[in-house]
Amino acid sequence: MYLIYRSWDQGVLGKHVRHLPEPTVLLWVRRMWADVMAAISGLEEERASATAHSLLTDELGASVYGLAHLFLGGGPPPQSMREVRTLAHTRLPDTEQCNADEQSLRVLANGLTYEVAYYLLDDDAAAARPQRWSYPLHQGPLPHTPPPGPVSRPSGAGTGFVCPVPPVRLTSQPPSGPGTSYALLLTCRSVHYSVGWDPPYVLPGVRIPHLGAALREIAAPAADWPLELRVLRALVAPGENGIGPALQRCTRWPGYSSPQAQDSGFVHIESHEDALRVIESSSPAQAERHVVTVGEHAAQLSIGTGFGDFEQWFLFDDVWAAAQTDLALSLVHYGYHWDPLCQRRHVGWAPCSDNRIRYHATTTPDGQVNVAIAEPEPDQTMVVMPLPAHEDQPATTTSTVEDAVVEILLHQPTPDTFTFGHFSIPRGPGGHARARALARRIRADLRAAGIVTTAGWLPADRPNGKTFLRTLGTMHPPKPRHGAG
Repeated sequence: MYLIYRSWDQGVLGKHVRHLPEPTVLLWVRRMWADVMAAISGLEEERASATAHSLLTDELGASVYGLAHLFLGGGPPPQSMREVRTLAHTRLPDTEQCNADEQSLRVLANGLTYEVAYYLLDDDAAAARPQRWSYPLHQGPLPHTPPPGPVSRPSGAGTGFVCPVPPVRLTSQPPSGPGTSYALLLTCRSVHYSVGWDPPYVLPGVRIPHLGAALREIAAPAADWPLELRVLRALVAPGENGIGPALQRCTRWPGYSSPQAQDSGFVHIESHEDALRVIESSSPAQAERHVVTVGEHAAQLSIGTGFGDFEQWFLFDDVWAAAQTDLALSLVHYGYHWDPLCQRRHVGWAPCSDNRIRYHATTTPDGQVNVAIAEPEPDQTMVVMPLPAHEDQPATTTSTVEDAVVEILLHQPTPDTFTFGHFSIPRGPGGHARARALARRIRADLRAAGIVTTAGWLPADRPNGKTFLRTLGTMHPPKPRHGAG
């Protein structure tokens, strides 16, 4: 079994990987269950928590935020991954999302200073999905595998790599050469914008050996360029083709993640001379916190913040991605989705969770109420800059501002329950009708899923909440059909 702990303070890659002797998550949980129960027997709650945390830290080699609570609370050890999932939903603290299947447990939590994510993963599951788990399990710099075949082939022609997340184009007038270059910046902007939502940036018509010159030839960076790429472009010296020297200069930049750096005039610097004056005024010791690795078709930079945290920049081209397809696919997926197994093609701030369903109801001019499951807009532009809070964002759906929206989380916290997420049924004409229509549709879907009750808060105090709940009523398991076993 593998533990993968994703936290900015876990070394230059911002993650910690540990392989345990048990082949499955369930076997490891059961073994640790016995060890923890023996160690905390008779201890008061505070000492029991500290003891369990210490045992797990020694076992895993990292202080995984909140995981010790899985083993606190007593009771027999779980007999199945279904029981592990229920324990995770009911015991793990500060959990934003918790996804599980028969071979893994994946958790996103609010840590002490920013979000963290951790994954417990069966050995067989890791081997079966390399296109998702290769990078989370990878340790060390990106491999610089020699390119397979001639490097002059057109971009996308038989490379075997199709970007799994819609990339952000750096210019509408790219170079006319062969190949494609990608940039992925894993950055920690704020407490609620720290894990995931980092899109890949793409520059067609150039490969890494000539990326520096191509960046300098772009007349002016677009408004949605992040500070990191603006600085990188400005620090490419005239006459330089590659990106290595500029990355070394980037280690002298005063700061990338702080709000002051984002709001300062640095973000508008385009002149190489002006950029050099900025880094010349910084301390030479600052560069010692960073790690630069440059190969022919891939490069990476680990940026130390000075507080023991590291952010990561990755630059690679289609030649490298063809030679390391699984690693490239999983790296890009890892940047945008906190959950390596997320199957959704969703836009920013939508959850990596397939048990979260959002319904919306609209009323036609003739008074007909239509209820549908909301889906992300397929052609919505990738959101790059952070927004204030997940809960405050408008639904990424085809609904309008006046739509009635109800979100539910299936099988949470236990397999036969659900909880409410978002609930908004506006007052005014048609509000009661939309509430009743939503309740009837959700009731039917819950019954079909075998869910008979809810846990957590009820929207009784929300506009049209009482009408909705009366229509939803008391649910019962669906009756078996005649002849069913």
